[in-house]
Amino acid sequence: MAKRTVAKDIIKSAKNQKPLEIDYSLKPKPIINKKTNAIIGAIVFLVTLFVYYLTFARSLSFWDCGEYITCSSILGIPHPPGNPFYILVGRFFTTLFSFIPHAIIVDFLSSILSAFAVLFTYLFTVKLMAMFLERKNAYYAYIAGIFAALLIAFSFTYWDNSVEAEVYAGLAFFINLIAWLTMVWVEKSRGLSHQHLLLLMIYLFFLGFGVHQTVLQIAPAVLFIVLYPMIRDHYQVGKAKFWKLFFAYLVGIIVVYLIFISIAASIHVPDLPKMAIAISIFGLIYLYLRKEVTGKVWLLALVLIAIGLSSHVFLIIRSEHRPFINEGYPHTWKLFKDYVLRAQYGPTSMFDRRATFMYQLKDQFLQYFSWQFFHPETLAKWSKLPVNLIQMLVNLIVTLLGVTGIYYQYKKNKHSFVYLLSFFFMASVAMVFVMNLSDKEVRERDYFFVTAYNFWTIWMGMGGVAIFSYFYKRIKPLAYLTLLILFSLVGLNLAANYHIHDRHKQLIPLDYGLNLLNGLEKNAIIFTNGDNDTFPLWYAQAVYDPWAKEHIYPETDTYPTEKTKKFIKKALEYKKTQLKGIRPDITVANLSLLNTPWYLKQLRDLEGVEFNIPEKDIDLSQTSPKSMLFPRRIPRNMTLTVYSPNGDSIIVSLKKDKVMYVKDLAILQIVKDNFGKRPIYFAVTVPDLPEYSDYLMNEGMVYRLVSSKGRDQLNPDRIMTNIDSVYSYRSIFDDTVYKDKNMKRLLNNYGSGYFNLALYFRDQKDYGKAIKYMEAGVRFFLNKERFYPGLSQLYTEAAFYLLEHKLYDEAFIHLENAMYYDHSDRRMPQYIYTAALESGKNDKAIELFKKLKPYQKDNPLIDSYIKALGKISSDTPKTEK
Repeated sequence: MAKRTVAKDIIKSAKNQKPLEIDYSLKPKPIINKKTNAIIGAIVFLVTLFVYYLTFARSLSFWDCGEYITCSSILGIPHPPGNPFYILVGRFFTTLFSFIPHAIIVDFLSSILSAFAVLFTYLFTVKLMAMFLERKNAYYAYIAGIFAALLIAFSFTYWDNSVEAEVYAGLAFFINLIAWLTMVWVEKSRGLSHQHLLLLMIYLFFLGFGVHQTVLQIAPAVLFIVLYPMIRDHYQVGKAKFWKLFFAYLVGIIVVYLIFISIAASIHVPDLPKMAIAISIFGLIYLYLRKEVTGKVWLLALVLIAIGLSSHVFLIIRSEHRPFINEGYPHTWKLFKDYVLRAQYGPTSMFDRRATFMYQLKDQFLQYFSWQFFHPETLAKWSKLPVNLIQMLVNLIVTLLGVTGIYYQYKKNKHSFVYLLSFFFMASVAMVFVMNLSDKEVRERDYFFVTAYNFWTIWMGMGGVAIFSYFYKRIKPLAYLTLLILFSLVGLNLAANYHIHDRHKQLIPLDYGLNLLNGLEKNAIIFTNGDNDTFPLWYAQAVYDPWAKEHIYPETDTYPTEKTKKFIKKALEYKKTQLKGIRPDITVANLSLLNTPWYLKQLRDLEGVEFNIPEKDIDLSQTSPKSMLFPRRIPRNMTLTVYSPNGDSIIVSLKKDKVMYVKDLAILQIVKDNFGKRPIYFAVTVPDLPEYSDYLMNEGMVYRLVSSKGRDQLNPDRIMTNIDSVYSYRSIFDDTVYKDKNMKRLLNNYGSGYFNLALYFRDQKDYGKAIKYMEAGVRFFLNKERFYPGLSQLYTEAAFYLLEHKLYDEAFIHLENAMYYDHSDRRMPQYIYTAALESGKNDKAIELFKKLKPYQKDNPLIDSYIKALGKISSDTPKTEK
């Protein structure tokens, strides 16, 4: 007898189902014209992709983008849990189109994936609406689909993810594709037929897991939609009994989770509760479907899960080869398990809340929701109306359209409503509960909830159609006006969000990395603090970018030993096989990663950093108090003298009761073993380092560790060369390039360098250069007006010493500007009075006091200063003409 295939088993299992009558209240009806639907879908896709093409980044962006581009380019291992399928796809396209800069390829890959996700939003909406529309009104589905798709396409977070190298575009692709396929299965299935579609969805879930693990957020919704009609009708459970069973099983799963939390803590497997839930759910599915699904189909499902997850094998294989970025070094089973399960970030529990659930719902989820559409700040700027008023109107429109859509769908077809509600619930309330974000996140986490905002736009599309339908039956002109308003809202959303998402001229993140590297001496070690002062440096070193230029300062005051030279030579030989960017001679040491044993070994083995700590102590640094690197509290005030090979030294002071974490001990050891042998720097973004503060010399964006002792040391020649000749400031002063809060904060680091130089020249009485660098530095700050009083004082002082009376005029101009921007500054009367005493411009000062007085009526200094200046003027003899 011929051996049966798996396909035959699937067909057989479908034939074994009891014959069922088609209940179109549970399924999309065959009312949609396939050709029309395909054409509209194609147009939605192409319009979206065209806008993304105009706005996508041509280089890296801040946060994880630099890391993802670099890992795609060199086949590296990014931060846990690795996103292996995303990296493999990125690597494939950067290899296929190697003649195009890799940043452009990986960035535009996000645009393509997002555009497809928008297409699936359209198709999913059409399927949902086909469950309750009549054939004559099928075009309602097209309208709602277009509105929903284009609204989410050009929303705040979704557009952000679509124009830079981020995994969330791929996540949206998989989630929306699976959601659409779910409705395709609902439409085609009879009982549990068309199991090939279910197998495809299973495969996509676990393939998408290799892009981002939160793809599983909608799995319970898909499971519910698939099983609900079949169990209710096929098993004749009945609606009431179904829901009783549903909630009973839900309580049981929660109990399983709570039991396994305590077990996980005792055996140090933090993700054991999640595994227990997965096994419990699988057991329930098998209980109900064991007769409808043959053994070979179950086996095929497991094989597809394994194939979907197989991209993770890449992590072990590639890690063993030690690429330039090799986070977690997951080359052994234990390290791989810790890596994929994100052990590096510590254990988490859904029931051990990191903030109150109401805070997470209101101040995170709903706060991020208010950002998504029409960008109120832009509309306020255009309309000259208060931002709060615009925000209220935006929230009202988004809420009313969505709630109207909910009511419309619920009244038309409760099953369609429950399908969409299940997706939205898992992406919103359930996601908030499971993610369990803290109230001290380092940045906004809106991207975790973009799926919920995506599903909400579907209700908004339905709400728009509901209003159109209402008027079409009563007052047709109003119906057509409604249609015009709906698509005007899509255009308004696009226009309002366009500028802030236009990245095609954005070079600030690239230059930030280049400037940090190019301002360092050859073979330097630089300690960095976070993603934004680390990933751009890795990118600049590893990836060829046509915008990147290299500058190298020769080493000074370094005395490398023969051992040091061998370490550096070995490191450069390794890096030359890996890197295609600039400054491979520099070692970037990230503070956060210094807490991990694998990273310490990577710096030692591949970056030429001398680190004289035994291997055993490195391995046990986080677990054993016997390790030299185990965190400890300093028992008393202590000092440690660190010597350079030429005899120079620094004294590191450790205060009593200071807690030294692994990273602090690692920094101390690196300084001890490398000081004087290689230049050592700290990025200005690194938090205060009191142990080394007496030996830090500012050189612009970095502090160099030096042997000379003193507070606030700076190297004026190096700073001046850096900011005048080495640093690049592209895009910073281009008003067509949008700067978000993170960029503006980082730009302050440039301004600080200018200010340090200005203060130095002021002390040297070189007022020409002091004014030059102070004026230039102010340009980098968002709130420039807070520096106007300081500039006024500088001009006043310069006028006094240089005997240039016209400089007093500049001083008063800056004072007037400062007063214009901040009437409430209580120090302003003193600034004006001092400038008057220095300049003798009493009349001008009195004029400014009179302008200020209405805003500071309760400030007695104003009247007293006016009186004093008036007396000085009357006592001063008039010069004869």
